[in-house]
Amino acid sequence: MKKRILVIASIAVLVVAAAAAVFALAKGHPGMHRMGQGMGPGHGEMLEHMAKVLNLTDAQKQQVKAIMDSTESVAKDIHAKLEETQKQLAAATANGQFDEAQVRTLANQKGQLEADMTVEHLRAMSKVFAILTPEQRVKAEEIHKHMGPPRGPGGPDSKE
Repeated sequence: MKKRILVIASIAVLVVAAAAAVFALAKGHPGMHRMGQGMGPGHGEMLEHMAKVLNLTDAQKQQVKAIMDSTESVAKDIHAKLEETQKQLAAATANGQFDEAQVRTLANQKGQLEADMTVEHLRAMSKVFAILTPEQRVKAEEIHKHMGPPRGPGGPDSKE
C-alpha cells in the first residue's frame, strides 16, 4: 500500500504540484512562494522515482527532465506575478478597505494567472505523455485514474 501511494504521489507531483502551489500562494499560505524558485533535491528524486515506476529509458529521463526544467522556469515567472497580485489584493483590502472595481480587477488577474499555470502544467503533462511508450502510457493512465480528484487547497477535501 505504501508503494502504491508513493507511486501515485510521484506522478501527481509532476502534474499538479505547481497548480497546488499556485492555489496555496494565491490564498496567502506562507512558505509556498519558493516553489517557483527551484524544486531543489526533490526534483531529481521525483524524476528518478517516476523513471523507476514507468521504467523510463535514459533518453526519456533526459527528455522528462528538460520538460520539467522548462515548466519550472515558466512557473517561476507566473509565481512571481501571482505573489505581486496577492500583495496588491492584501493592500487593497487592508484595514477593512474595499474598492470593488480594484479588487475585481486584481481577482481577475489572479484567475488568469492560475489559468496560465494550469495550462502550462497540462502542456507539460502532454509532452511527457508523448514521449512514453504505449505500455508506459497505460501504466501512467492507470496510476492517474487511481489518484482520484485533486486534494489540498481548493480541492474537494478543502475546508477553505
